[in-house]
Amino acid sequence: MSDSPNRPLDLESRSGGFGLGIAFVALGLYVLLKRSFHIHGPGPILLVIGAALFAVAALRRFQGPLVPAGVVLGLGVAFLVRDPLEPWVPGWATILCGIGAGLLLASTLDRREGRRGPSVAGAVLIGVALCATLATNLHISVGLYDRLWQLWPFVLVVAGVLLVLQALSGRRAR
Repeated sequence: MSDSPNRPLDLESRSGGFGLGIAFVALGLYVLLKRSFHIHGPGPILLVIGAALFAVAALRRFQGPLVPAGVVLGLGVAFLVRDPLEPWVPGWATILCGIGAGLLLASTLDRREGRRGPSVAGAVLIGVALCATLATNLHISVGLYDRLWQLWPFVLVVAGVLLVLQALSGRRAR
């Protein structure tokens, strides 16, 4: 795979065959998952795309698309479990939890490599999802629930700003 045991695989100098190979593997896995498990929706293809991105990041010693891989994997899982969890967890909260879990996964792997990851944003998204789940199951008064419902987009904006600031501070540290 690589020219010597100590040098990482140089994917940039290879022909377009690597990317095309990853695309074929992802497409083939998607079709196999769809046929074998009779699942529907965007979950399976998101899992396959996330796994392909994760494989690319792993081949690059986790220098590649780690955050996108985590987010897409999290979204894939969220779409697969959204319908079964619907009686207890609002669908949008399941999606937020999936994105947050993907960000936490990427952050954990980044920390292993000595880099800072988007852990704050992931924790905020999971916190919003948990609050929504508690509000749904604990039957909180309608007025408080309406206020929370109006505030959650601001939490998403704060999470996005934290991600940007975290990325910028990571660049300055280098």
